[in-house]
Amino acid sequence: MKSFMVDVLFAFFIFLELLIYVYILTSWLPLSYGFKSKLNILINPILEPIRFILKRSIFHTPIIDLSPIIGLVVITFLQQLIFSMK
Repeated sequence: MKSFMVDVLFAFFIFLELLIYVYILTSWLPLSYGFKSKLNILINPILEPIRFILKRSIFHTPIIDLSPIIGLVVITFLQQLIFSMK
């Protein structure tokens, strides 16, 4: 049972990583507003806490949003932590 839960969490984190990569790519491409708004609904609960912390740190810059990169690092760390529990 534990192995199944670890596999499900690992797959969930891979899904989150893919969502962040799509979010990064869509920020560069001129796509329809509907697709971007639906993607924002999915990705904002993940990135908003990171943005909140960044706004109060020395890494806050209005030019570039670092939250997706930090989100990928955190998700990768959590994946490795969960994978080590297997």
